[in-house]
Amino acid sequence: MRAMRQGEIQQTLAATNRWWRNPDGWTRDDPDLREADAAPFRYTAGALDDLAAGGLYLLRGPRRVGKSVEVKRTIEALLRRGVAPGSLIHASVDGWRAADLGRLIAAAGHLTPPSGRCHWFIDEITSVADGWPERIKWWRDNDARFRDDTVVLTGSSAADLTAATKALAGRRGPDESPDRFLLPMGFRAFAKRNDPAGADAVPHQSAMRVADLTAGQLAEAARTLAPWLDWLVSAWDAYLRVGGFPAALAGHLQARQAPPAFSRGLLDVIHGDAFRRARWSRTQTVSLLQRIADGLCSPVNYAAIADDLDLPQASVRRRFDELRETFVLWPCHREDGLRPKLNAQAKFYFLDPVYAHLGSPPPDDGRLAEQQLGVALLRSFERERPGAPLDFSAVLRHRSKTRREIEFAGPGFGGLAIESKFVDGRWRRDAQTLAASPWRGVVATRSEVDVEHPERVVAIPAAMLAWLIDP
Repeated sequence: MRAMRQGEIQQTLAATNRWWRNPDGWTRDDPDLREADAAPFRYTAGALDDLAAGGLYLLRGPRRVGKSVEVKRTIEALLRRGVAPGSLIHASVDGWRAADLGRLIAAAGHLTPPSGRCHWFIDEITSVADGWPERIKWWRDNDARFRDDTVVLTGSSAADLTAATKALAGRRGPDESPDRFLLPMGFRAFAKRNDPAGADAVPHQSAMRVADLTAGQLAEAARTLAPWLDWLVSAWDAYLRVGGFPAALAGHLQARQAPPAFSRGLLDVIHGDAFRRARWSRTQTVSLLQRIADGLCSPVNYAAIADDLDLPQASVRRRFDELRETFVLWPCHREDGLRPKLNAQAKFYFLDPVYAHLGSPPPDDGRLAEQQLGVALLRSFERERPGAPLDFSAVLRHRSKTRREIEFAGPGFGGLAIESKFVDGRWRRDAQTLAASPWRGVVATRSEVDVEHPERVVAIPAAMLAWLIDP
C-alpha cells in the first residue's frame, strides 16, 4: 500500500468523524451505529466506560464482536458528558503502514482545538504489520500533547501483545488495567435480549465473583432462581445454538437463525485474516475447523490432527497459534500448582458457539456447554481484572493422579473447582473426583439441583451457574 498523504488523511477524518459537524445527529449517519441500531436490541459491553485521562488502552477481541460499535458508543457517551466534539478523533487504520500513524497524529493536529486534551480512537491497529508499537511509543515520548492525551487502540490479534506491552511500558497513564478484552456477550446479557420479558421476571442479582461461590451462597442462589429453572435452561439451550455475537443474536431474533452472510463472513475472516500467511485452500480451513469441533473438550493431539488432514504437524501447530492469536480459540492449560503447565497438552475451546457451528455437524450440547462455561469464567475474571484472560492462566484444567479430569480450576477460584456434566442423574460418580480433590466442588448439570449436602460438592445447572457469574 502506498503512503498516505496528510491531506488525504485530513479529508478522511472530516468525512468519518461526523460528530465534528453534527454532534447531536451524527449517529444516524454513522454506518456502524446505524447497523447496530437496526438490531432489535441495544447492547454495549461497557469495556471503555472508565477511561482515565491520559491513559493508553488496548482493546482487543475477535473480528465482528463489536469493537467499532463499542468505540462509537464511548464517543457518544463522551459527547453527552460535554467533551468538545473536535477533541474526539477516530480513525480506522486497517491496512495502513506504521509511518502513516505518524502522519495521522500530525494531520489531526491541524484540525483539532489548539489546546486541551484529546481522545484518540484508532481502530484495528494490529493490522499495521511493520512496527506500530514503536511508532506509538515515539509519539508518546516526543509529542507533548499526545503524551497527555487519552488513547484507545483496538485490534483483532494478540500476536504482538508482548511486544506492544514492552514498547509502551511507562507510557500507559494512571490506569492499572489498560489492557481490555472484548468478548462476545455473556449468557445473562444474551438472555435479557433474547427474551426481555422472561429475564425481567427473574429476581435481580448482581453478578458474583467465582471466588465467592461458597456452598451456602450457591444453595441460597439456587433456591432463589428455582422458580425460573425451566426458563434458564431454555435460554441456555438457545445460547449454545446462537452464541454471543450481537449480529448472530439479531439474526436469530429476526429470522430464528444466524444470518448466513454473518457465518460466511466469519469463515472469510478466519481463512483470509487468521490464515493470511498460509497457502491453504478454503477446504483445508473448513476441514481444520471441523476437526477442532469434533475433538472439542479433549486435549489436542497435533500429530493425530496432522495425520487426519494429511498436513505437516508444524503447519497444524501454526494454524492453532493463529486461531488463538485472533481470538477464535482459547487454550485451557493443565494446571500445576494452579499455574499453567505449558509443556502438557492443552484443551482448545472456541470463544463462541458460532465458530463451532461453521462445520457440520456441530458438537453436541454437552461439549458446547463445557466450552461456554469456560468462557463465562474467562469473562468473570475479565470483569475483576481487565485484560487478565489474555494470558490464559486464569482458567485451567486439573488432572488427578488417577488421570481423571476436572474441567476448571485456577488461582482466582478461591479454592473452588468446577466439573461440567451436562446430564441429570448420572453425575455423582464423576463428583467423586471433585470430592477427592483439594478444592470445594461444583458440578454443572443440565437441569438438576442438589445443594442438600454441601460439605464438598454441590450440583446446579450450567445455566444457573452461568447466570450467576456471567453478566
